[in-house]
Amino acid sequence: MILSNLKSLNKRKSALTIYLPAALVLAILGFGFPVYFSSVSENALRDVGDGSKSIEEEIVRQFRQNNLGPAEMLLPLASITKREEFSEVIRSKKQEHPELAISGGGSIFDMLTFSEYFGGLDRYNLDRGRFEAFFVYNRATTRGDLRERLQENSSNDNVLAVLNAIPREGRPGNFWARLLSEPRISAFPGVKVAKLEGFPFFPERSVLLSVGIKSPNEFDKNASEAEIRDSCLEEARSNLARFSSKAEWFKVTKSGSDAVVAQWDGNHSLPVMDFENISLRSGMLKIGRSQDGGYLAIVGGIINKMGEVERHGRWLPHPILVPMMVGTAMSLEKEYYSADATFEIGRLSQKALSGDLPAKERIRSFYWAAHQLARKMNLMQMAELTQSCPDLQGVFDLAALIRMRNRPLSESIGRIKSAERELGFLPLGERESAVKKLKFLIDEKKVAQNDFERELQVIYAGTLLSGDPDGIYRFVKSYPVYVKDGDEDAAVAALRDLKIAMSYGQGSVQHLLKLNKPIHDEGPFESLVAPVFPLLGGDLLTHLSHSHRDFALFLKNFLIISSFFFVILFFAKILPKPTYQRSESHFFLRWSRRVSGAALLGLLSILFLEPTLLQSPRGQVSVAGFDFALANLLAYANEESMAEQNLTIVTAIIAGVFLLIQIVIFMVCYSRVSQIKNEELKAGLKLGLLDNEENLFDLGLYIGLGGTVLSLILLLVLDVKQDALIGAYTSTLFGILFVAALKITIVRPYRNHLLVKQAGEKRYES
Repeated sequence: MILSNLKSLNKRKSALTIYLPAALVLAILGFGFPVYFSSVSENALRDVGDGSKSIEEEIVRQFRQNNLGPAEMLLPLASITKREEFSEVIRSKKQEHPELAISGGGSIFDMLTFSEYFGGLDRYNLDRGRFEAFFVYNRATTRGDLRERLQENSSNDNVLAVLNAIPREGRPGNFWARLLSEPRISAFPGVKVAKLEGFPFFPERSVLLSVGIKSPNEFDKNASEAEIRDSCLEEARSNLARFSSKAEWFKVTKSGSDAVVAQWDGNHSLPVMDFENISLRSGMLKIGRSQDGGYLAIVGGIINKMGEVERHGRWLPHPILVPMMVGTAMSLEKEYYSADATFEIGRLSQKALSGDLPAKERIRSFYWAAHQLARKMNLMQMAELTQSCPDLQGVFDLAALIRMRNRPLSESIGRIKSAERELGFLPLGERESAVKKLKFLIDEKKVAQNDFERELQVIYAGTLLSGDPDGIYRFVKSYPVYVKDGDEDAAVAALRDLKIAMSYGQGSVQHLLKLNKPIHDEGPFESLVAPVFPLLGGDLLTHLSHSHRDFALFLKNFLIISSFFFVILFFAKILPKPTYQRSESHFFLRWSRRVSGAALLGLLSILFLEPTLLQSPRGQVSVAGFDFALANLLAYANEESMAEQNLTIVTAIIAGVFLLIQIVIFMVCYSRVSQIKNEELKAGLKLGLLDNEENLFDLGLYIGLGGTVLSLILLLVLDVKQDALIGAYTSTLFGILFVAALKITIVRPYRNHLLVKQAGEKRYES
């Protein structure tokens, strides 16, 4: 008895002196390890950004290049201690050279270009403080001689290609209005073909038209306008689908800023075309009342010499397009774009003029994107930004991102204009409330404008620091959304994370964009271990978290599982042995049970640290109401969208949790069988003990069925179709497999052995 108590006391001492401290140290290292599956640790960003270029250093670089505009854009993101110093530098430089406020700075050659070629800025925009690059481009185009100077003096082929592509008279595609209003085309039904002559960007192109007309006498008096419209459209598409004979031909010739439409006599034919398919894909070009009170619909599109229908997008309006093209030519001459972007702009301009549709559409989209940037920043701000774009796609992504973040401001301005229009038509008695509403909308617009300016500064600074506008756009667009209609909040959170990363330097921003994951929000347990973590070698683990991320994830899981393993050992040693436990299971089984239990607890703790691992992003949220009807459930689960979904980390984690649960239960049951084997009892009594554990042996089935029910509830409540179904299937499947394996391969052979042994004992007794 004394020896037993002494042995128990030694076990407790070893548990307190070895297992508990080891578990504590491993838990601090594991839970404090700044590496995560679905996010990036702020500590890792701080470490990777240490020593890299900071916002303050970038501002100093801009000052040294006399770029006040970019420095002014970066100023609000600088540290508070440096912000006042930088502000004073900007104020003093503007006082010495007032023109810097307009151009945004630049070298002496940039300043000469601005004053000589551009002539500064016109008084109208100057008085209103409109210093954006587009207004500078516009003045240079309309009142200066920048275009002529570049045409005569530039030796840059890319610049000349852009200048040669500038439409001299009207916007590209200015034949549509004249063609569709031509009486010989719109007054008669049937299929018409118009050959285009002399239009830049449209060489060897024709316009295929099909006209459907209903005269006033053909109208059903009770028919609605929508029914008449649909009837005309049906006729136009039907004419095109059934077309097989000769069409009526016209020639559209460019004449200055206008076009001349003439009948084209002679024998002309179209290439072999699938008119039925074309009729379905043709765009609606014109629809409405005709001059005689009838109704007409015209469908069709542009076809190339091969008979293929082409979709041509809309260009910028001509008064905006020309200044943007001239400004782009100047920017290429001054190397305001990267070498690759400059080459691509020149190549696309040349190919677009030769009739290459993809090139034309890409260069057309570029001018829309460049205009978006030129309306939001001054000359040098835009120059620094475009220089940071490694290729043309970077310009597209930046413009798309700025347009996305400018949408709330645009919507606010639209609401104000609508309210102002309504105000003029209201009676005097109702105007007071309308004025209050208008003031509220104006205040709302100021808030939206301030928000946009802050976000523009983050996008601008992030691009200059990282040189990766594609990565910034991808980071914002793919930022995880876990609530319905939460994309707006997700974009705000993405830019907030980008701003946090920028505060630690260039390396931090590049690391964040490379991983393309949000910054992790620390939980209470992580905050608790944070002060002690560096004292136990945390700096080395922090370095591993960003230098060898995959190994760091493995090491973190190993540390957490090891900490739980020592916790289990601690409790196994410190808790008194139950009086009913007369024997121990096999050593291997005891340790396997502890390891599997520790692995399960480790996985659950990972899910506790990163609950977003169990959330499906992009708007999969709870649905209203509950319907447990099996028919509805099966129909819901078999939607076509299910086939389009792929296995994700969420499904893998759910399946892994259920697998580990079954492994733990299996090892517990196996250990119990081993304990019964080690009992020094008769075979009959051992059979009784096995029968007593029957409910324990079936625990895997109970847990499996419970997991299935829970998963089906989640399927209806959370609308996470695939993940919940995987959980439902795997829970029951693993339960069946493990219980079957336990009873067939372990319990049944041992029971058979005991039955034979019991029969032998009875013969011996008799």
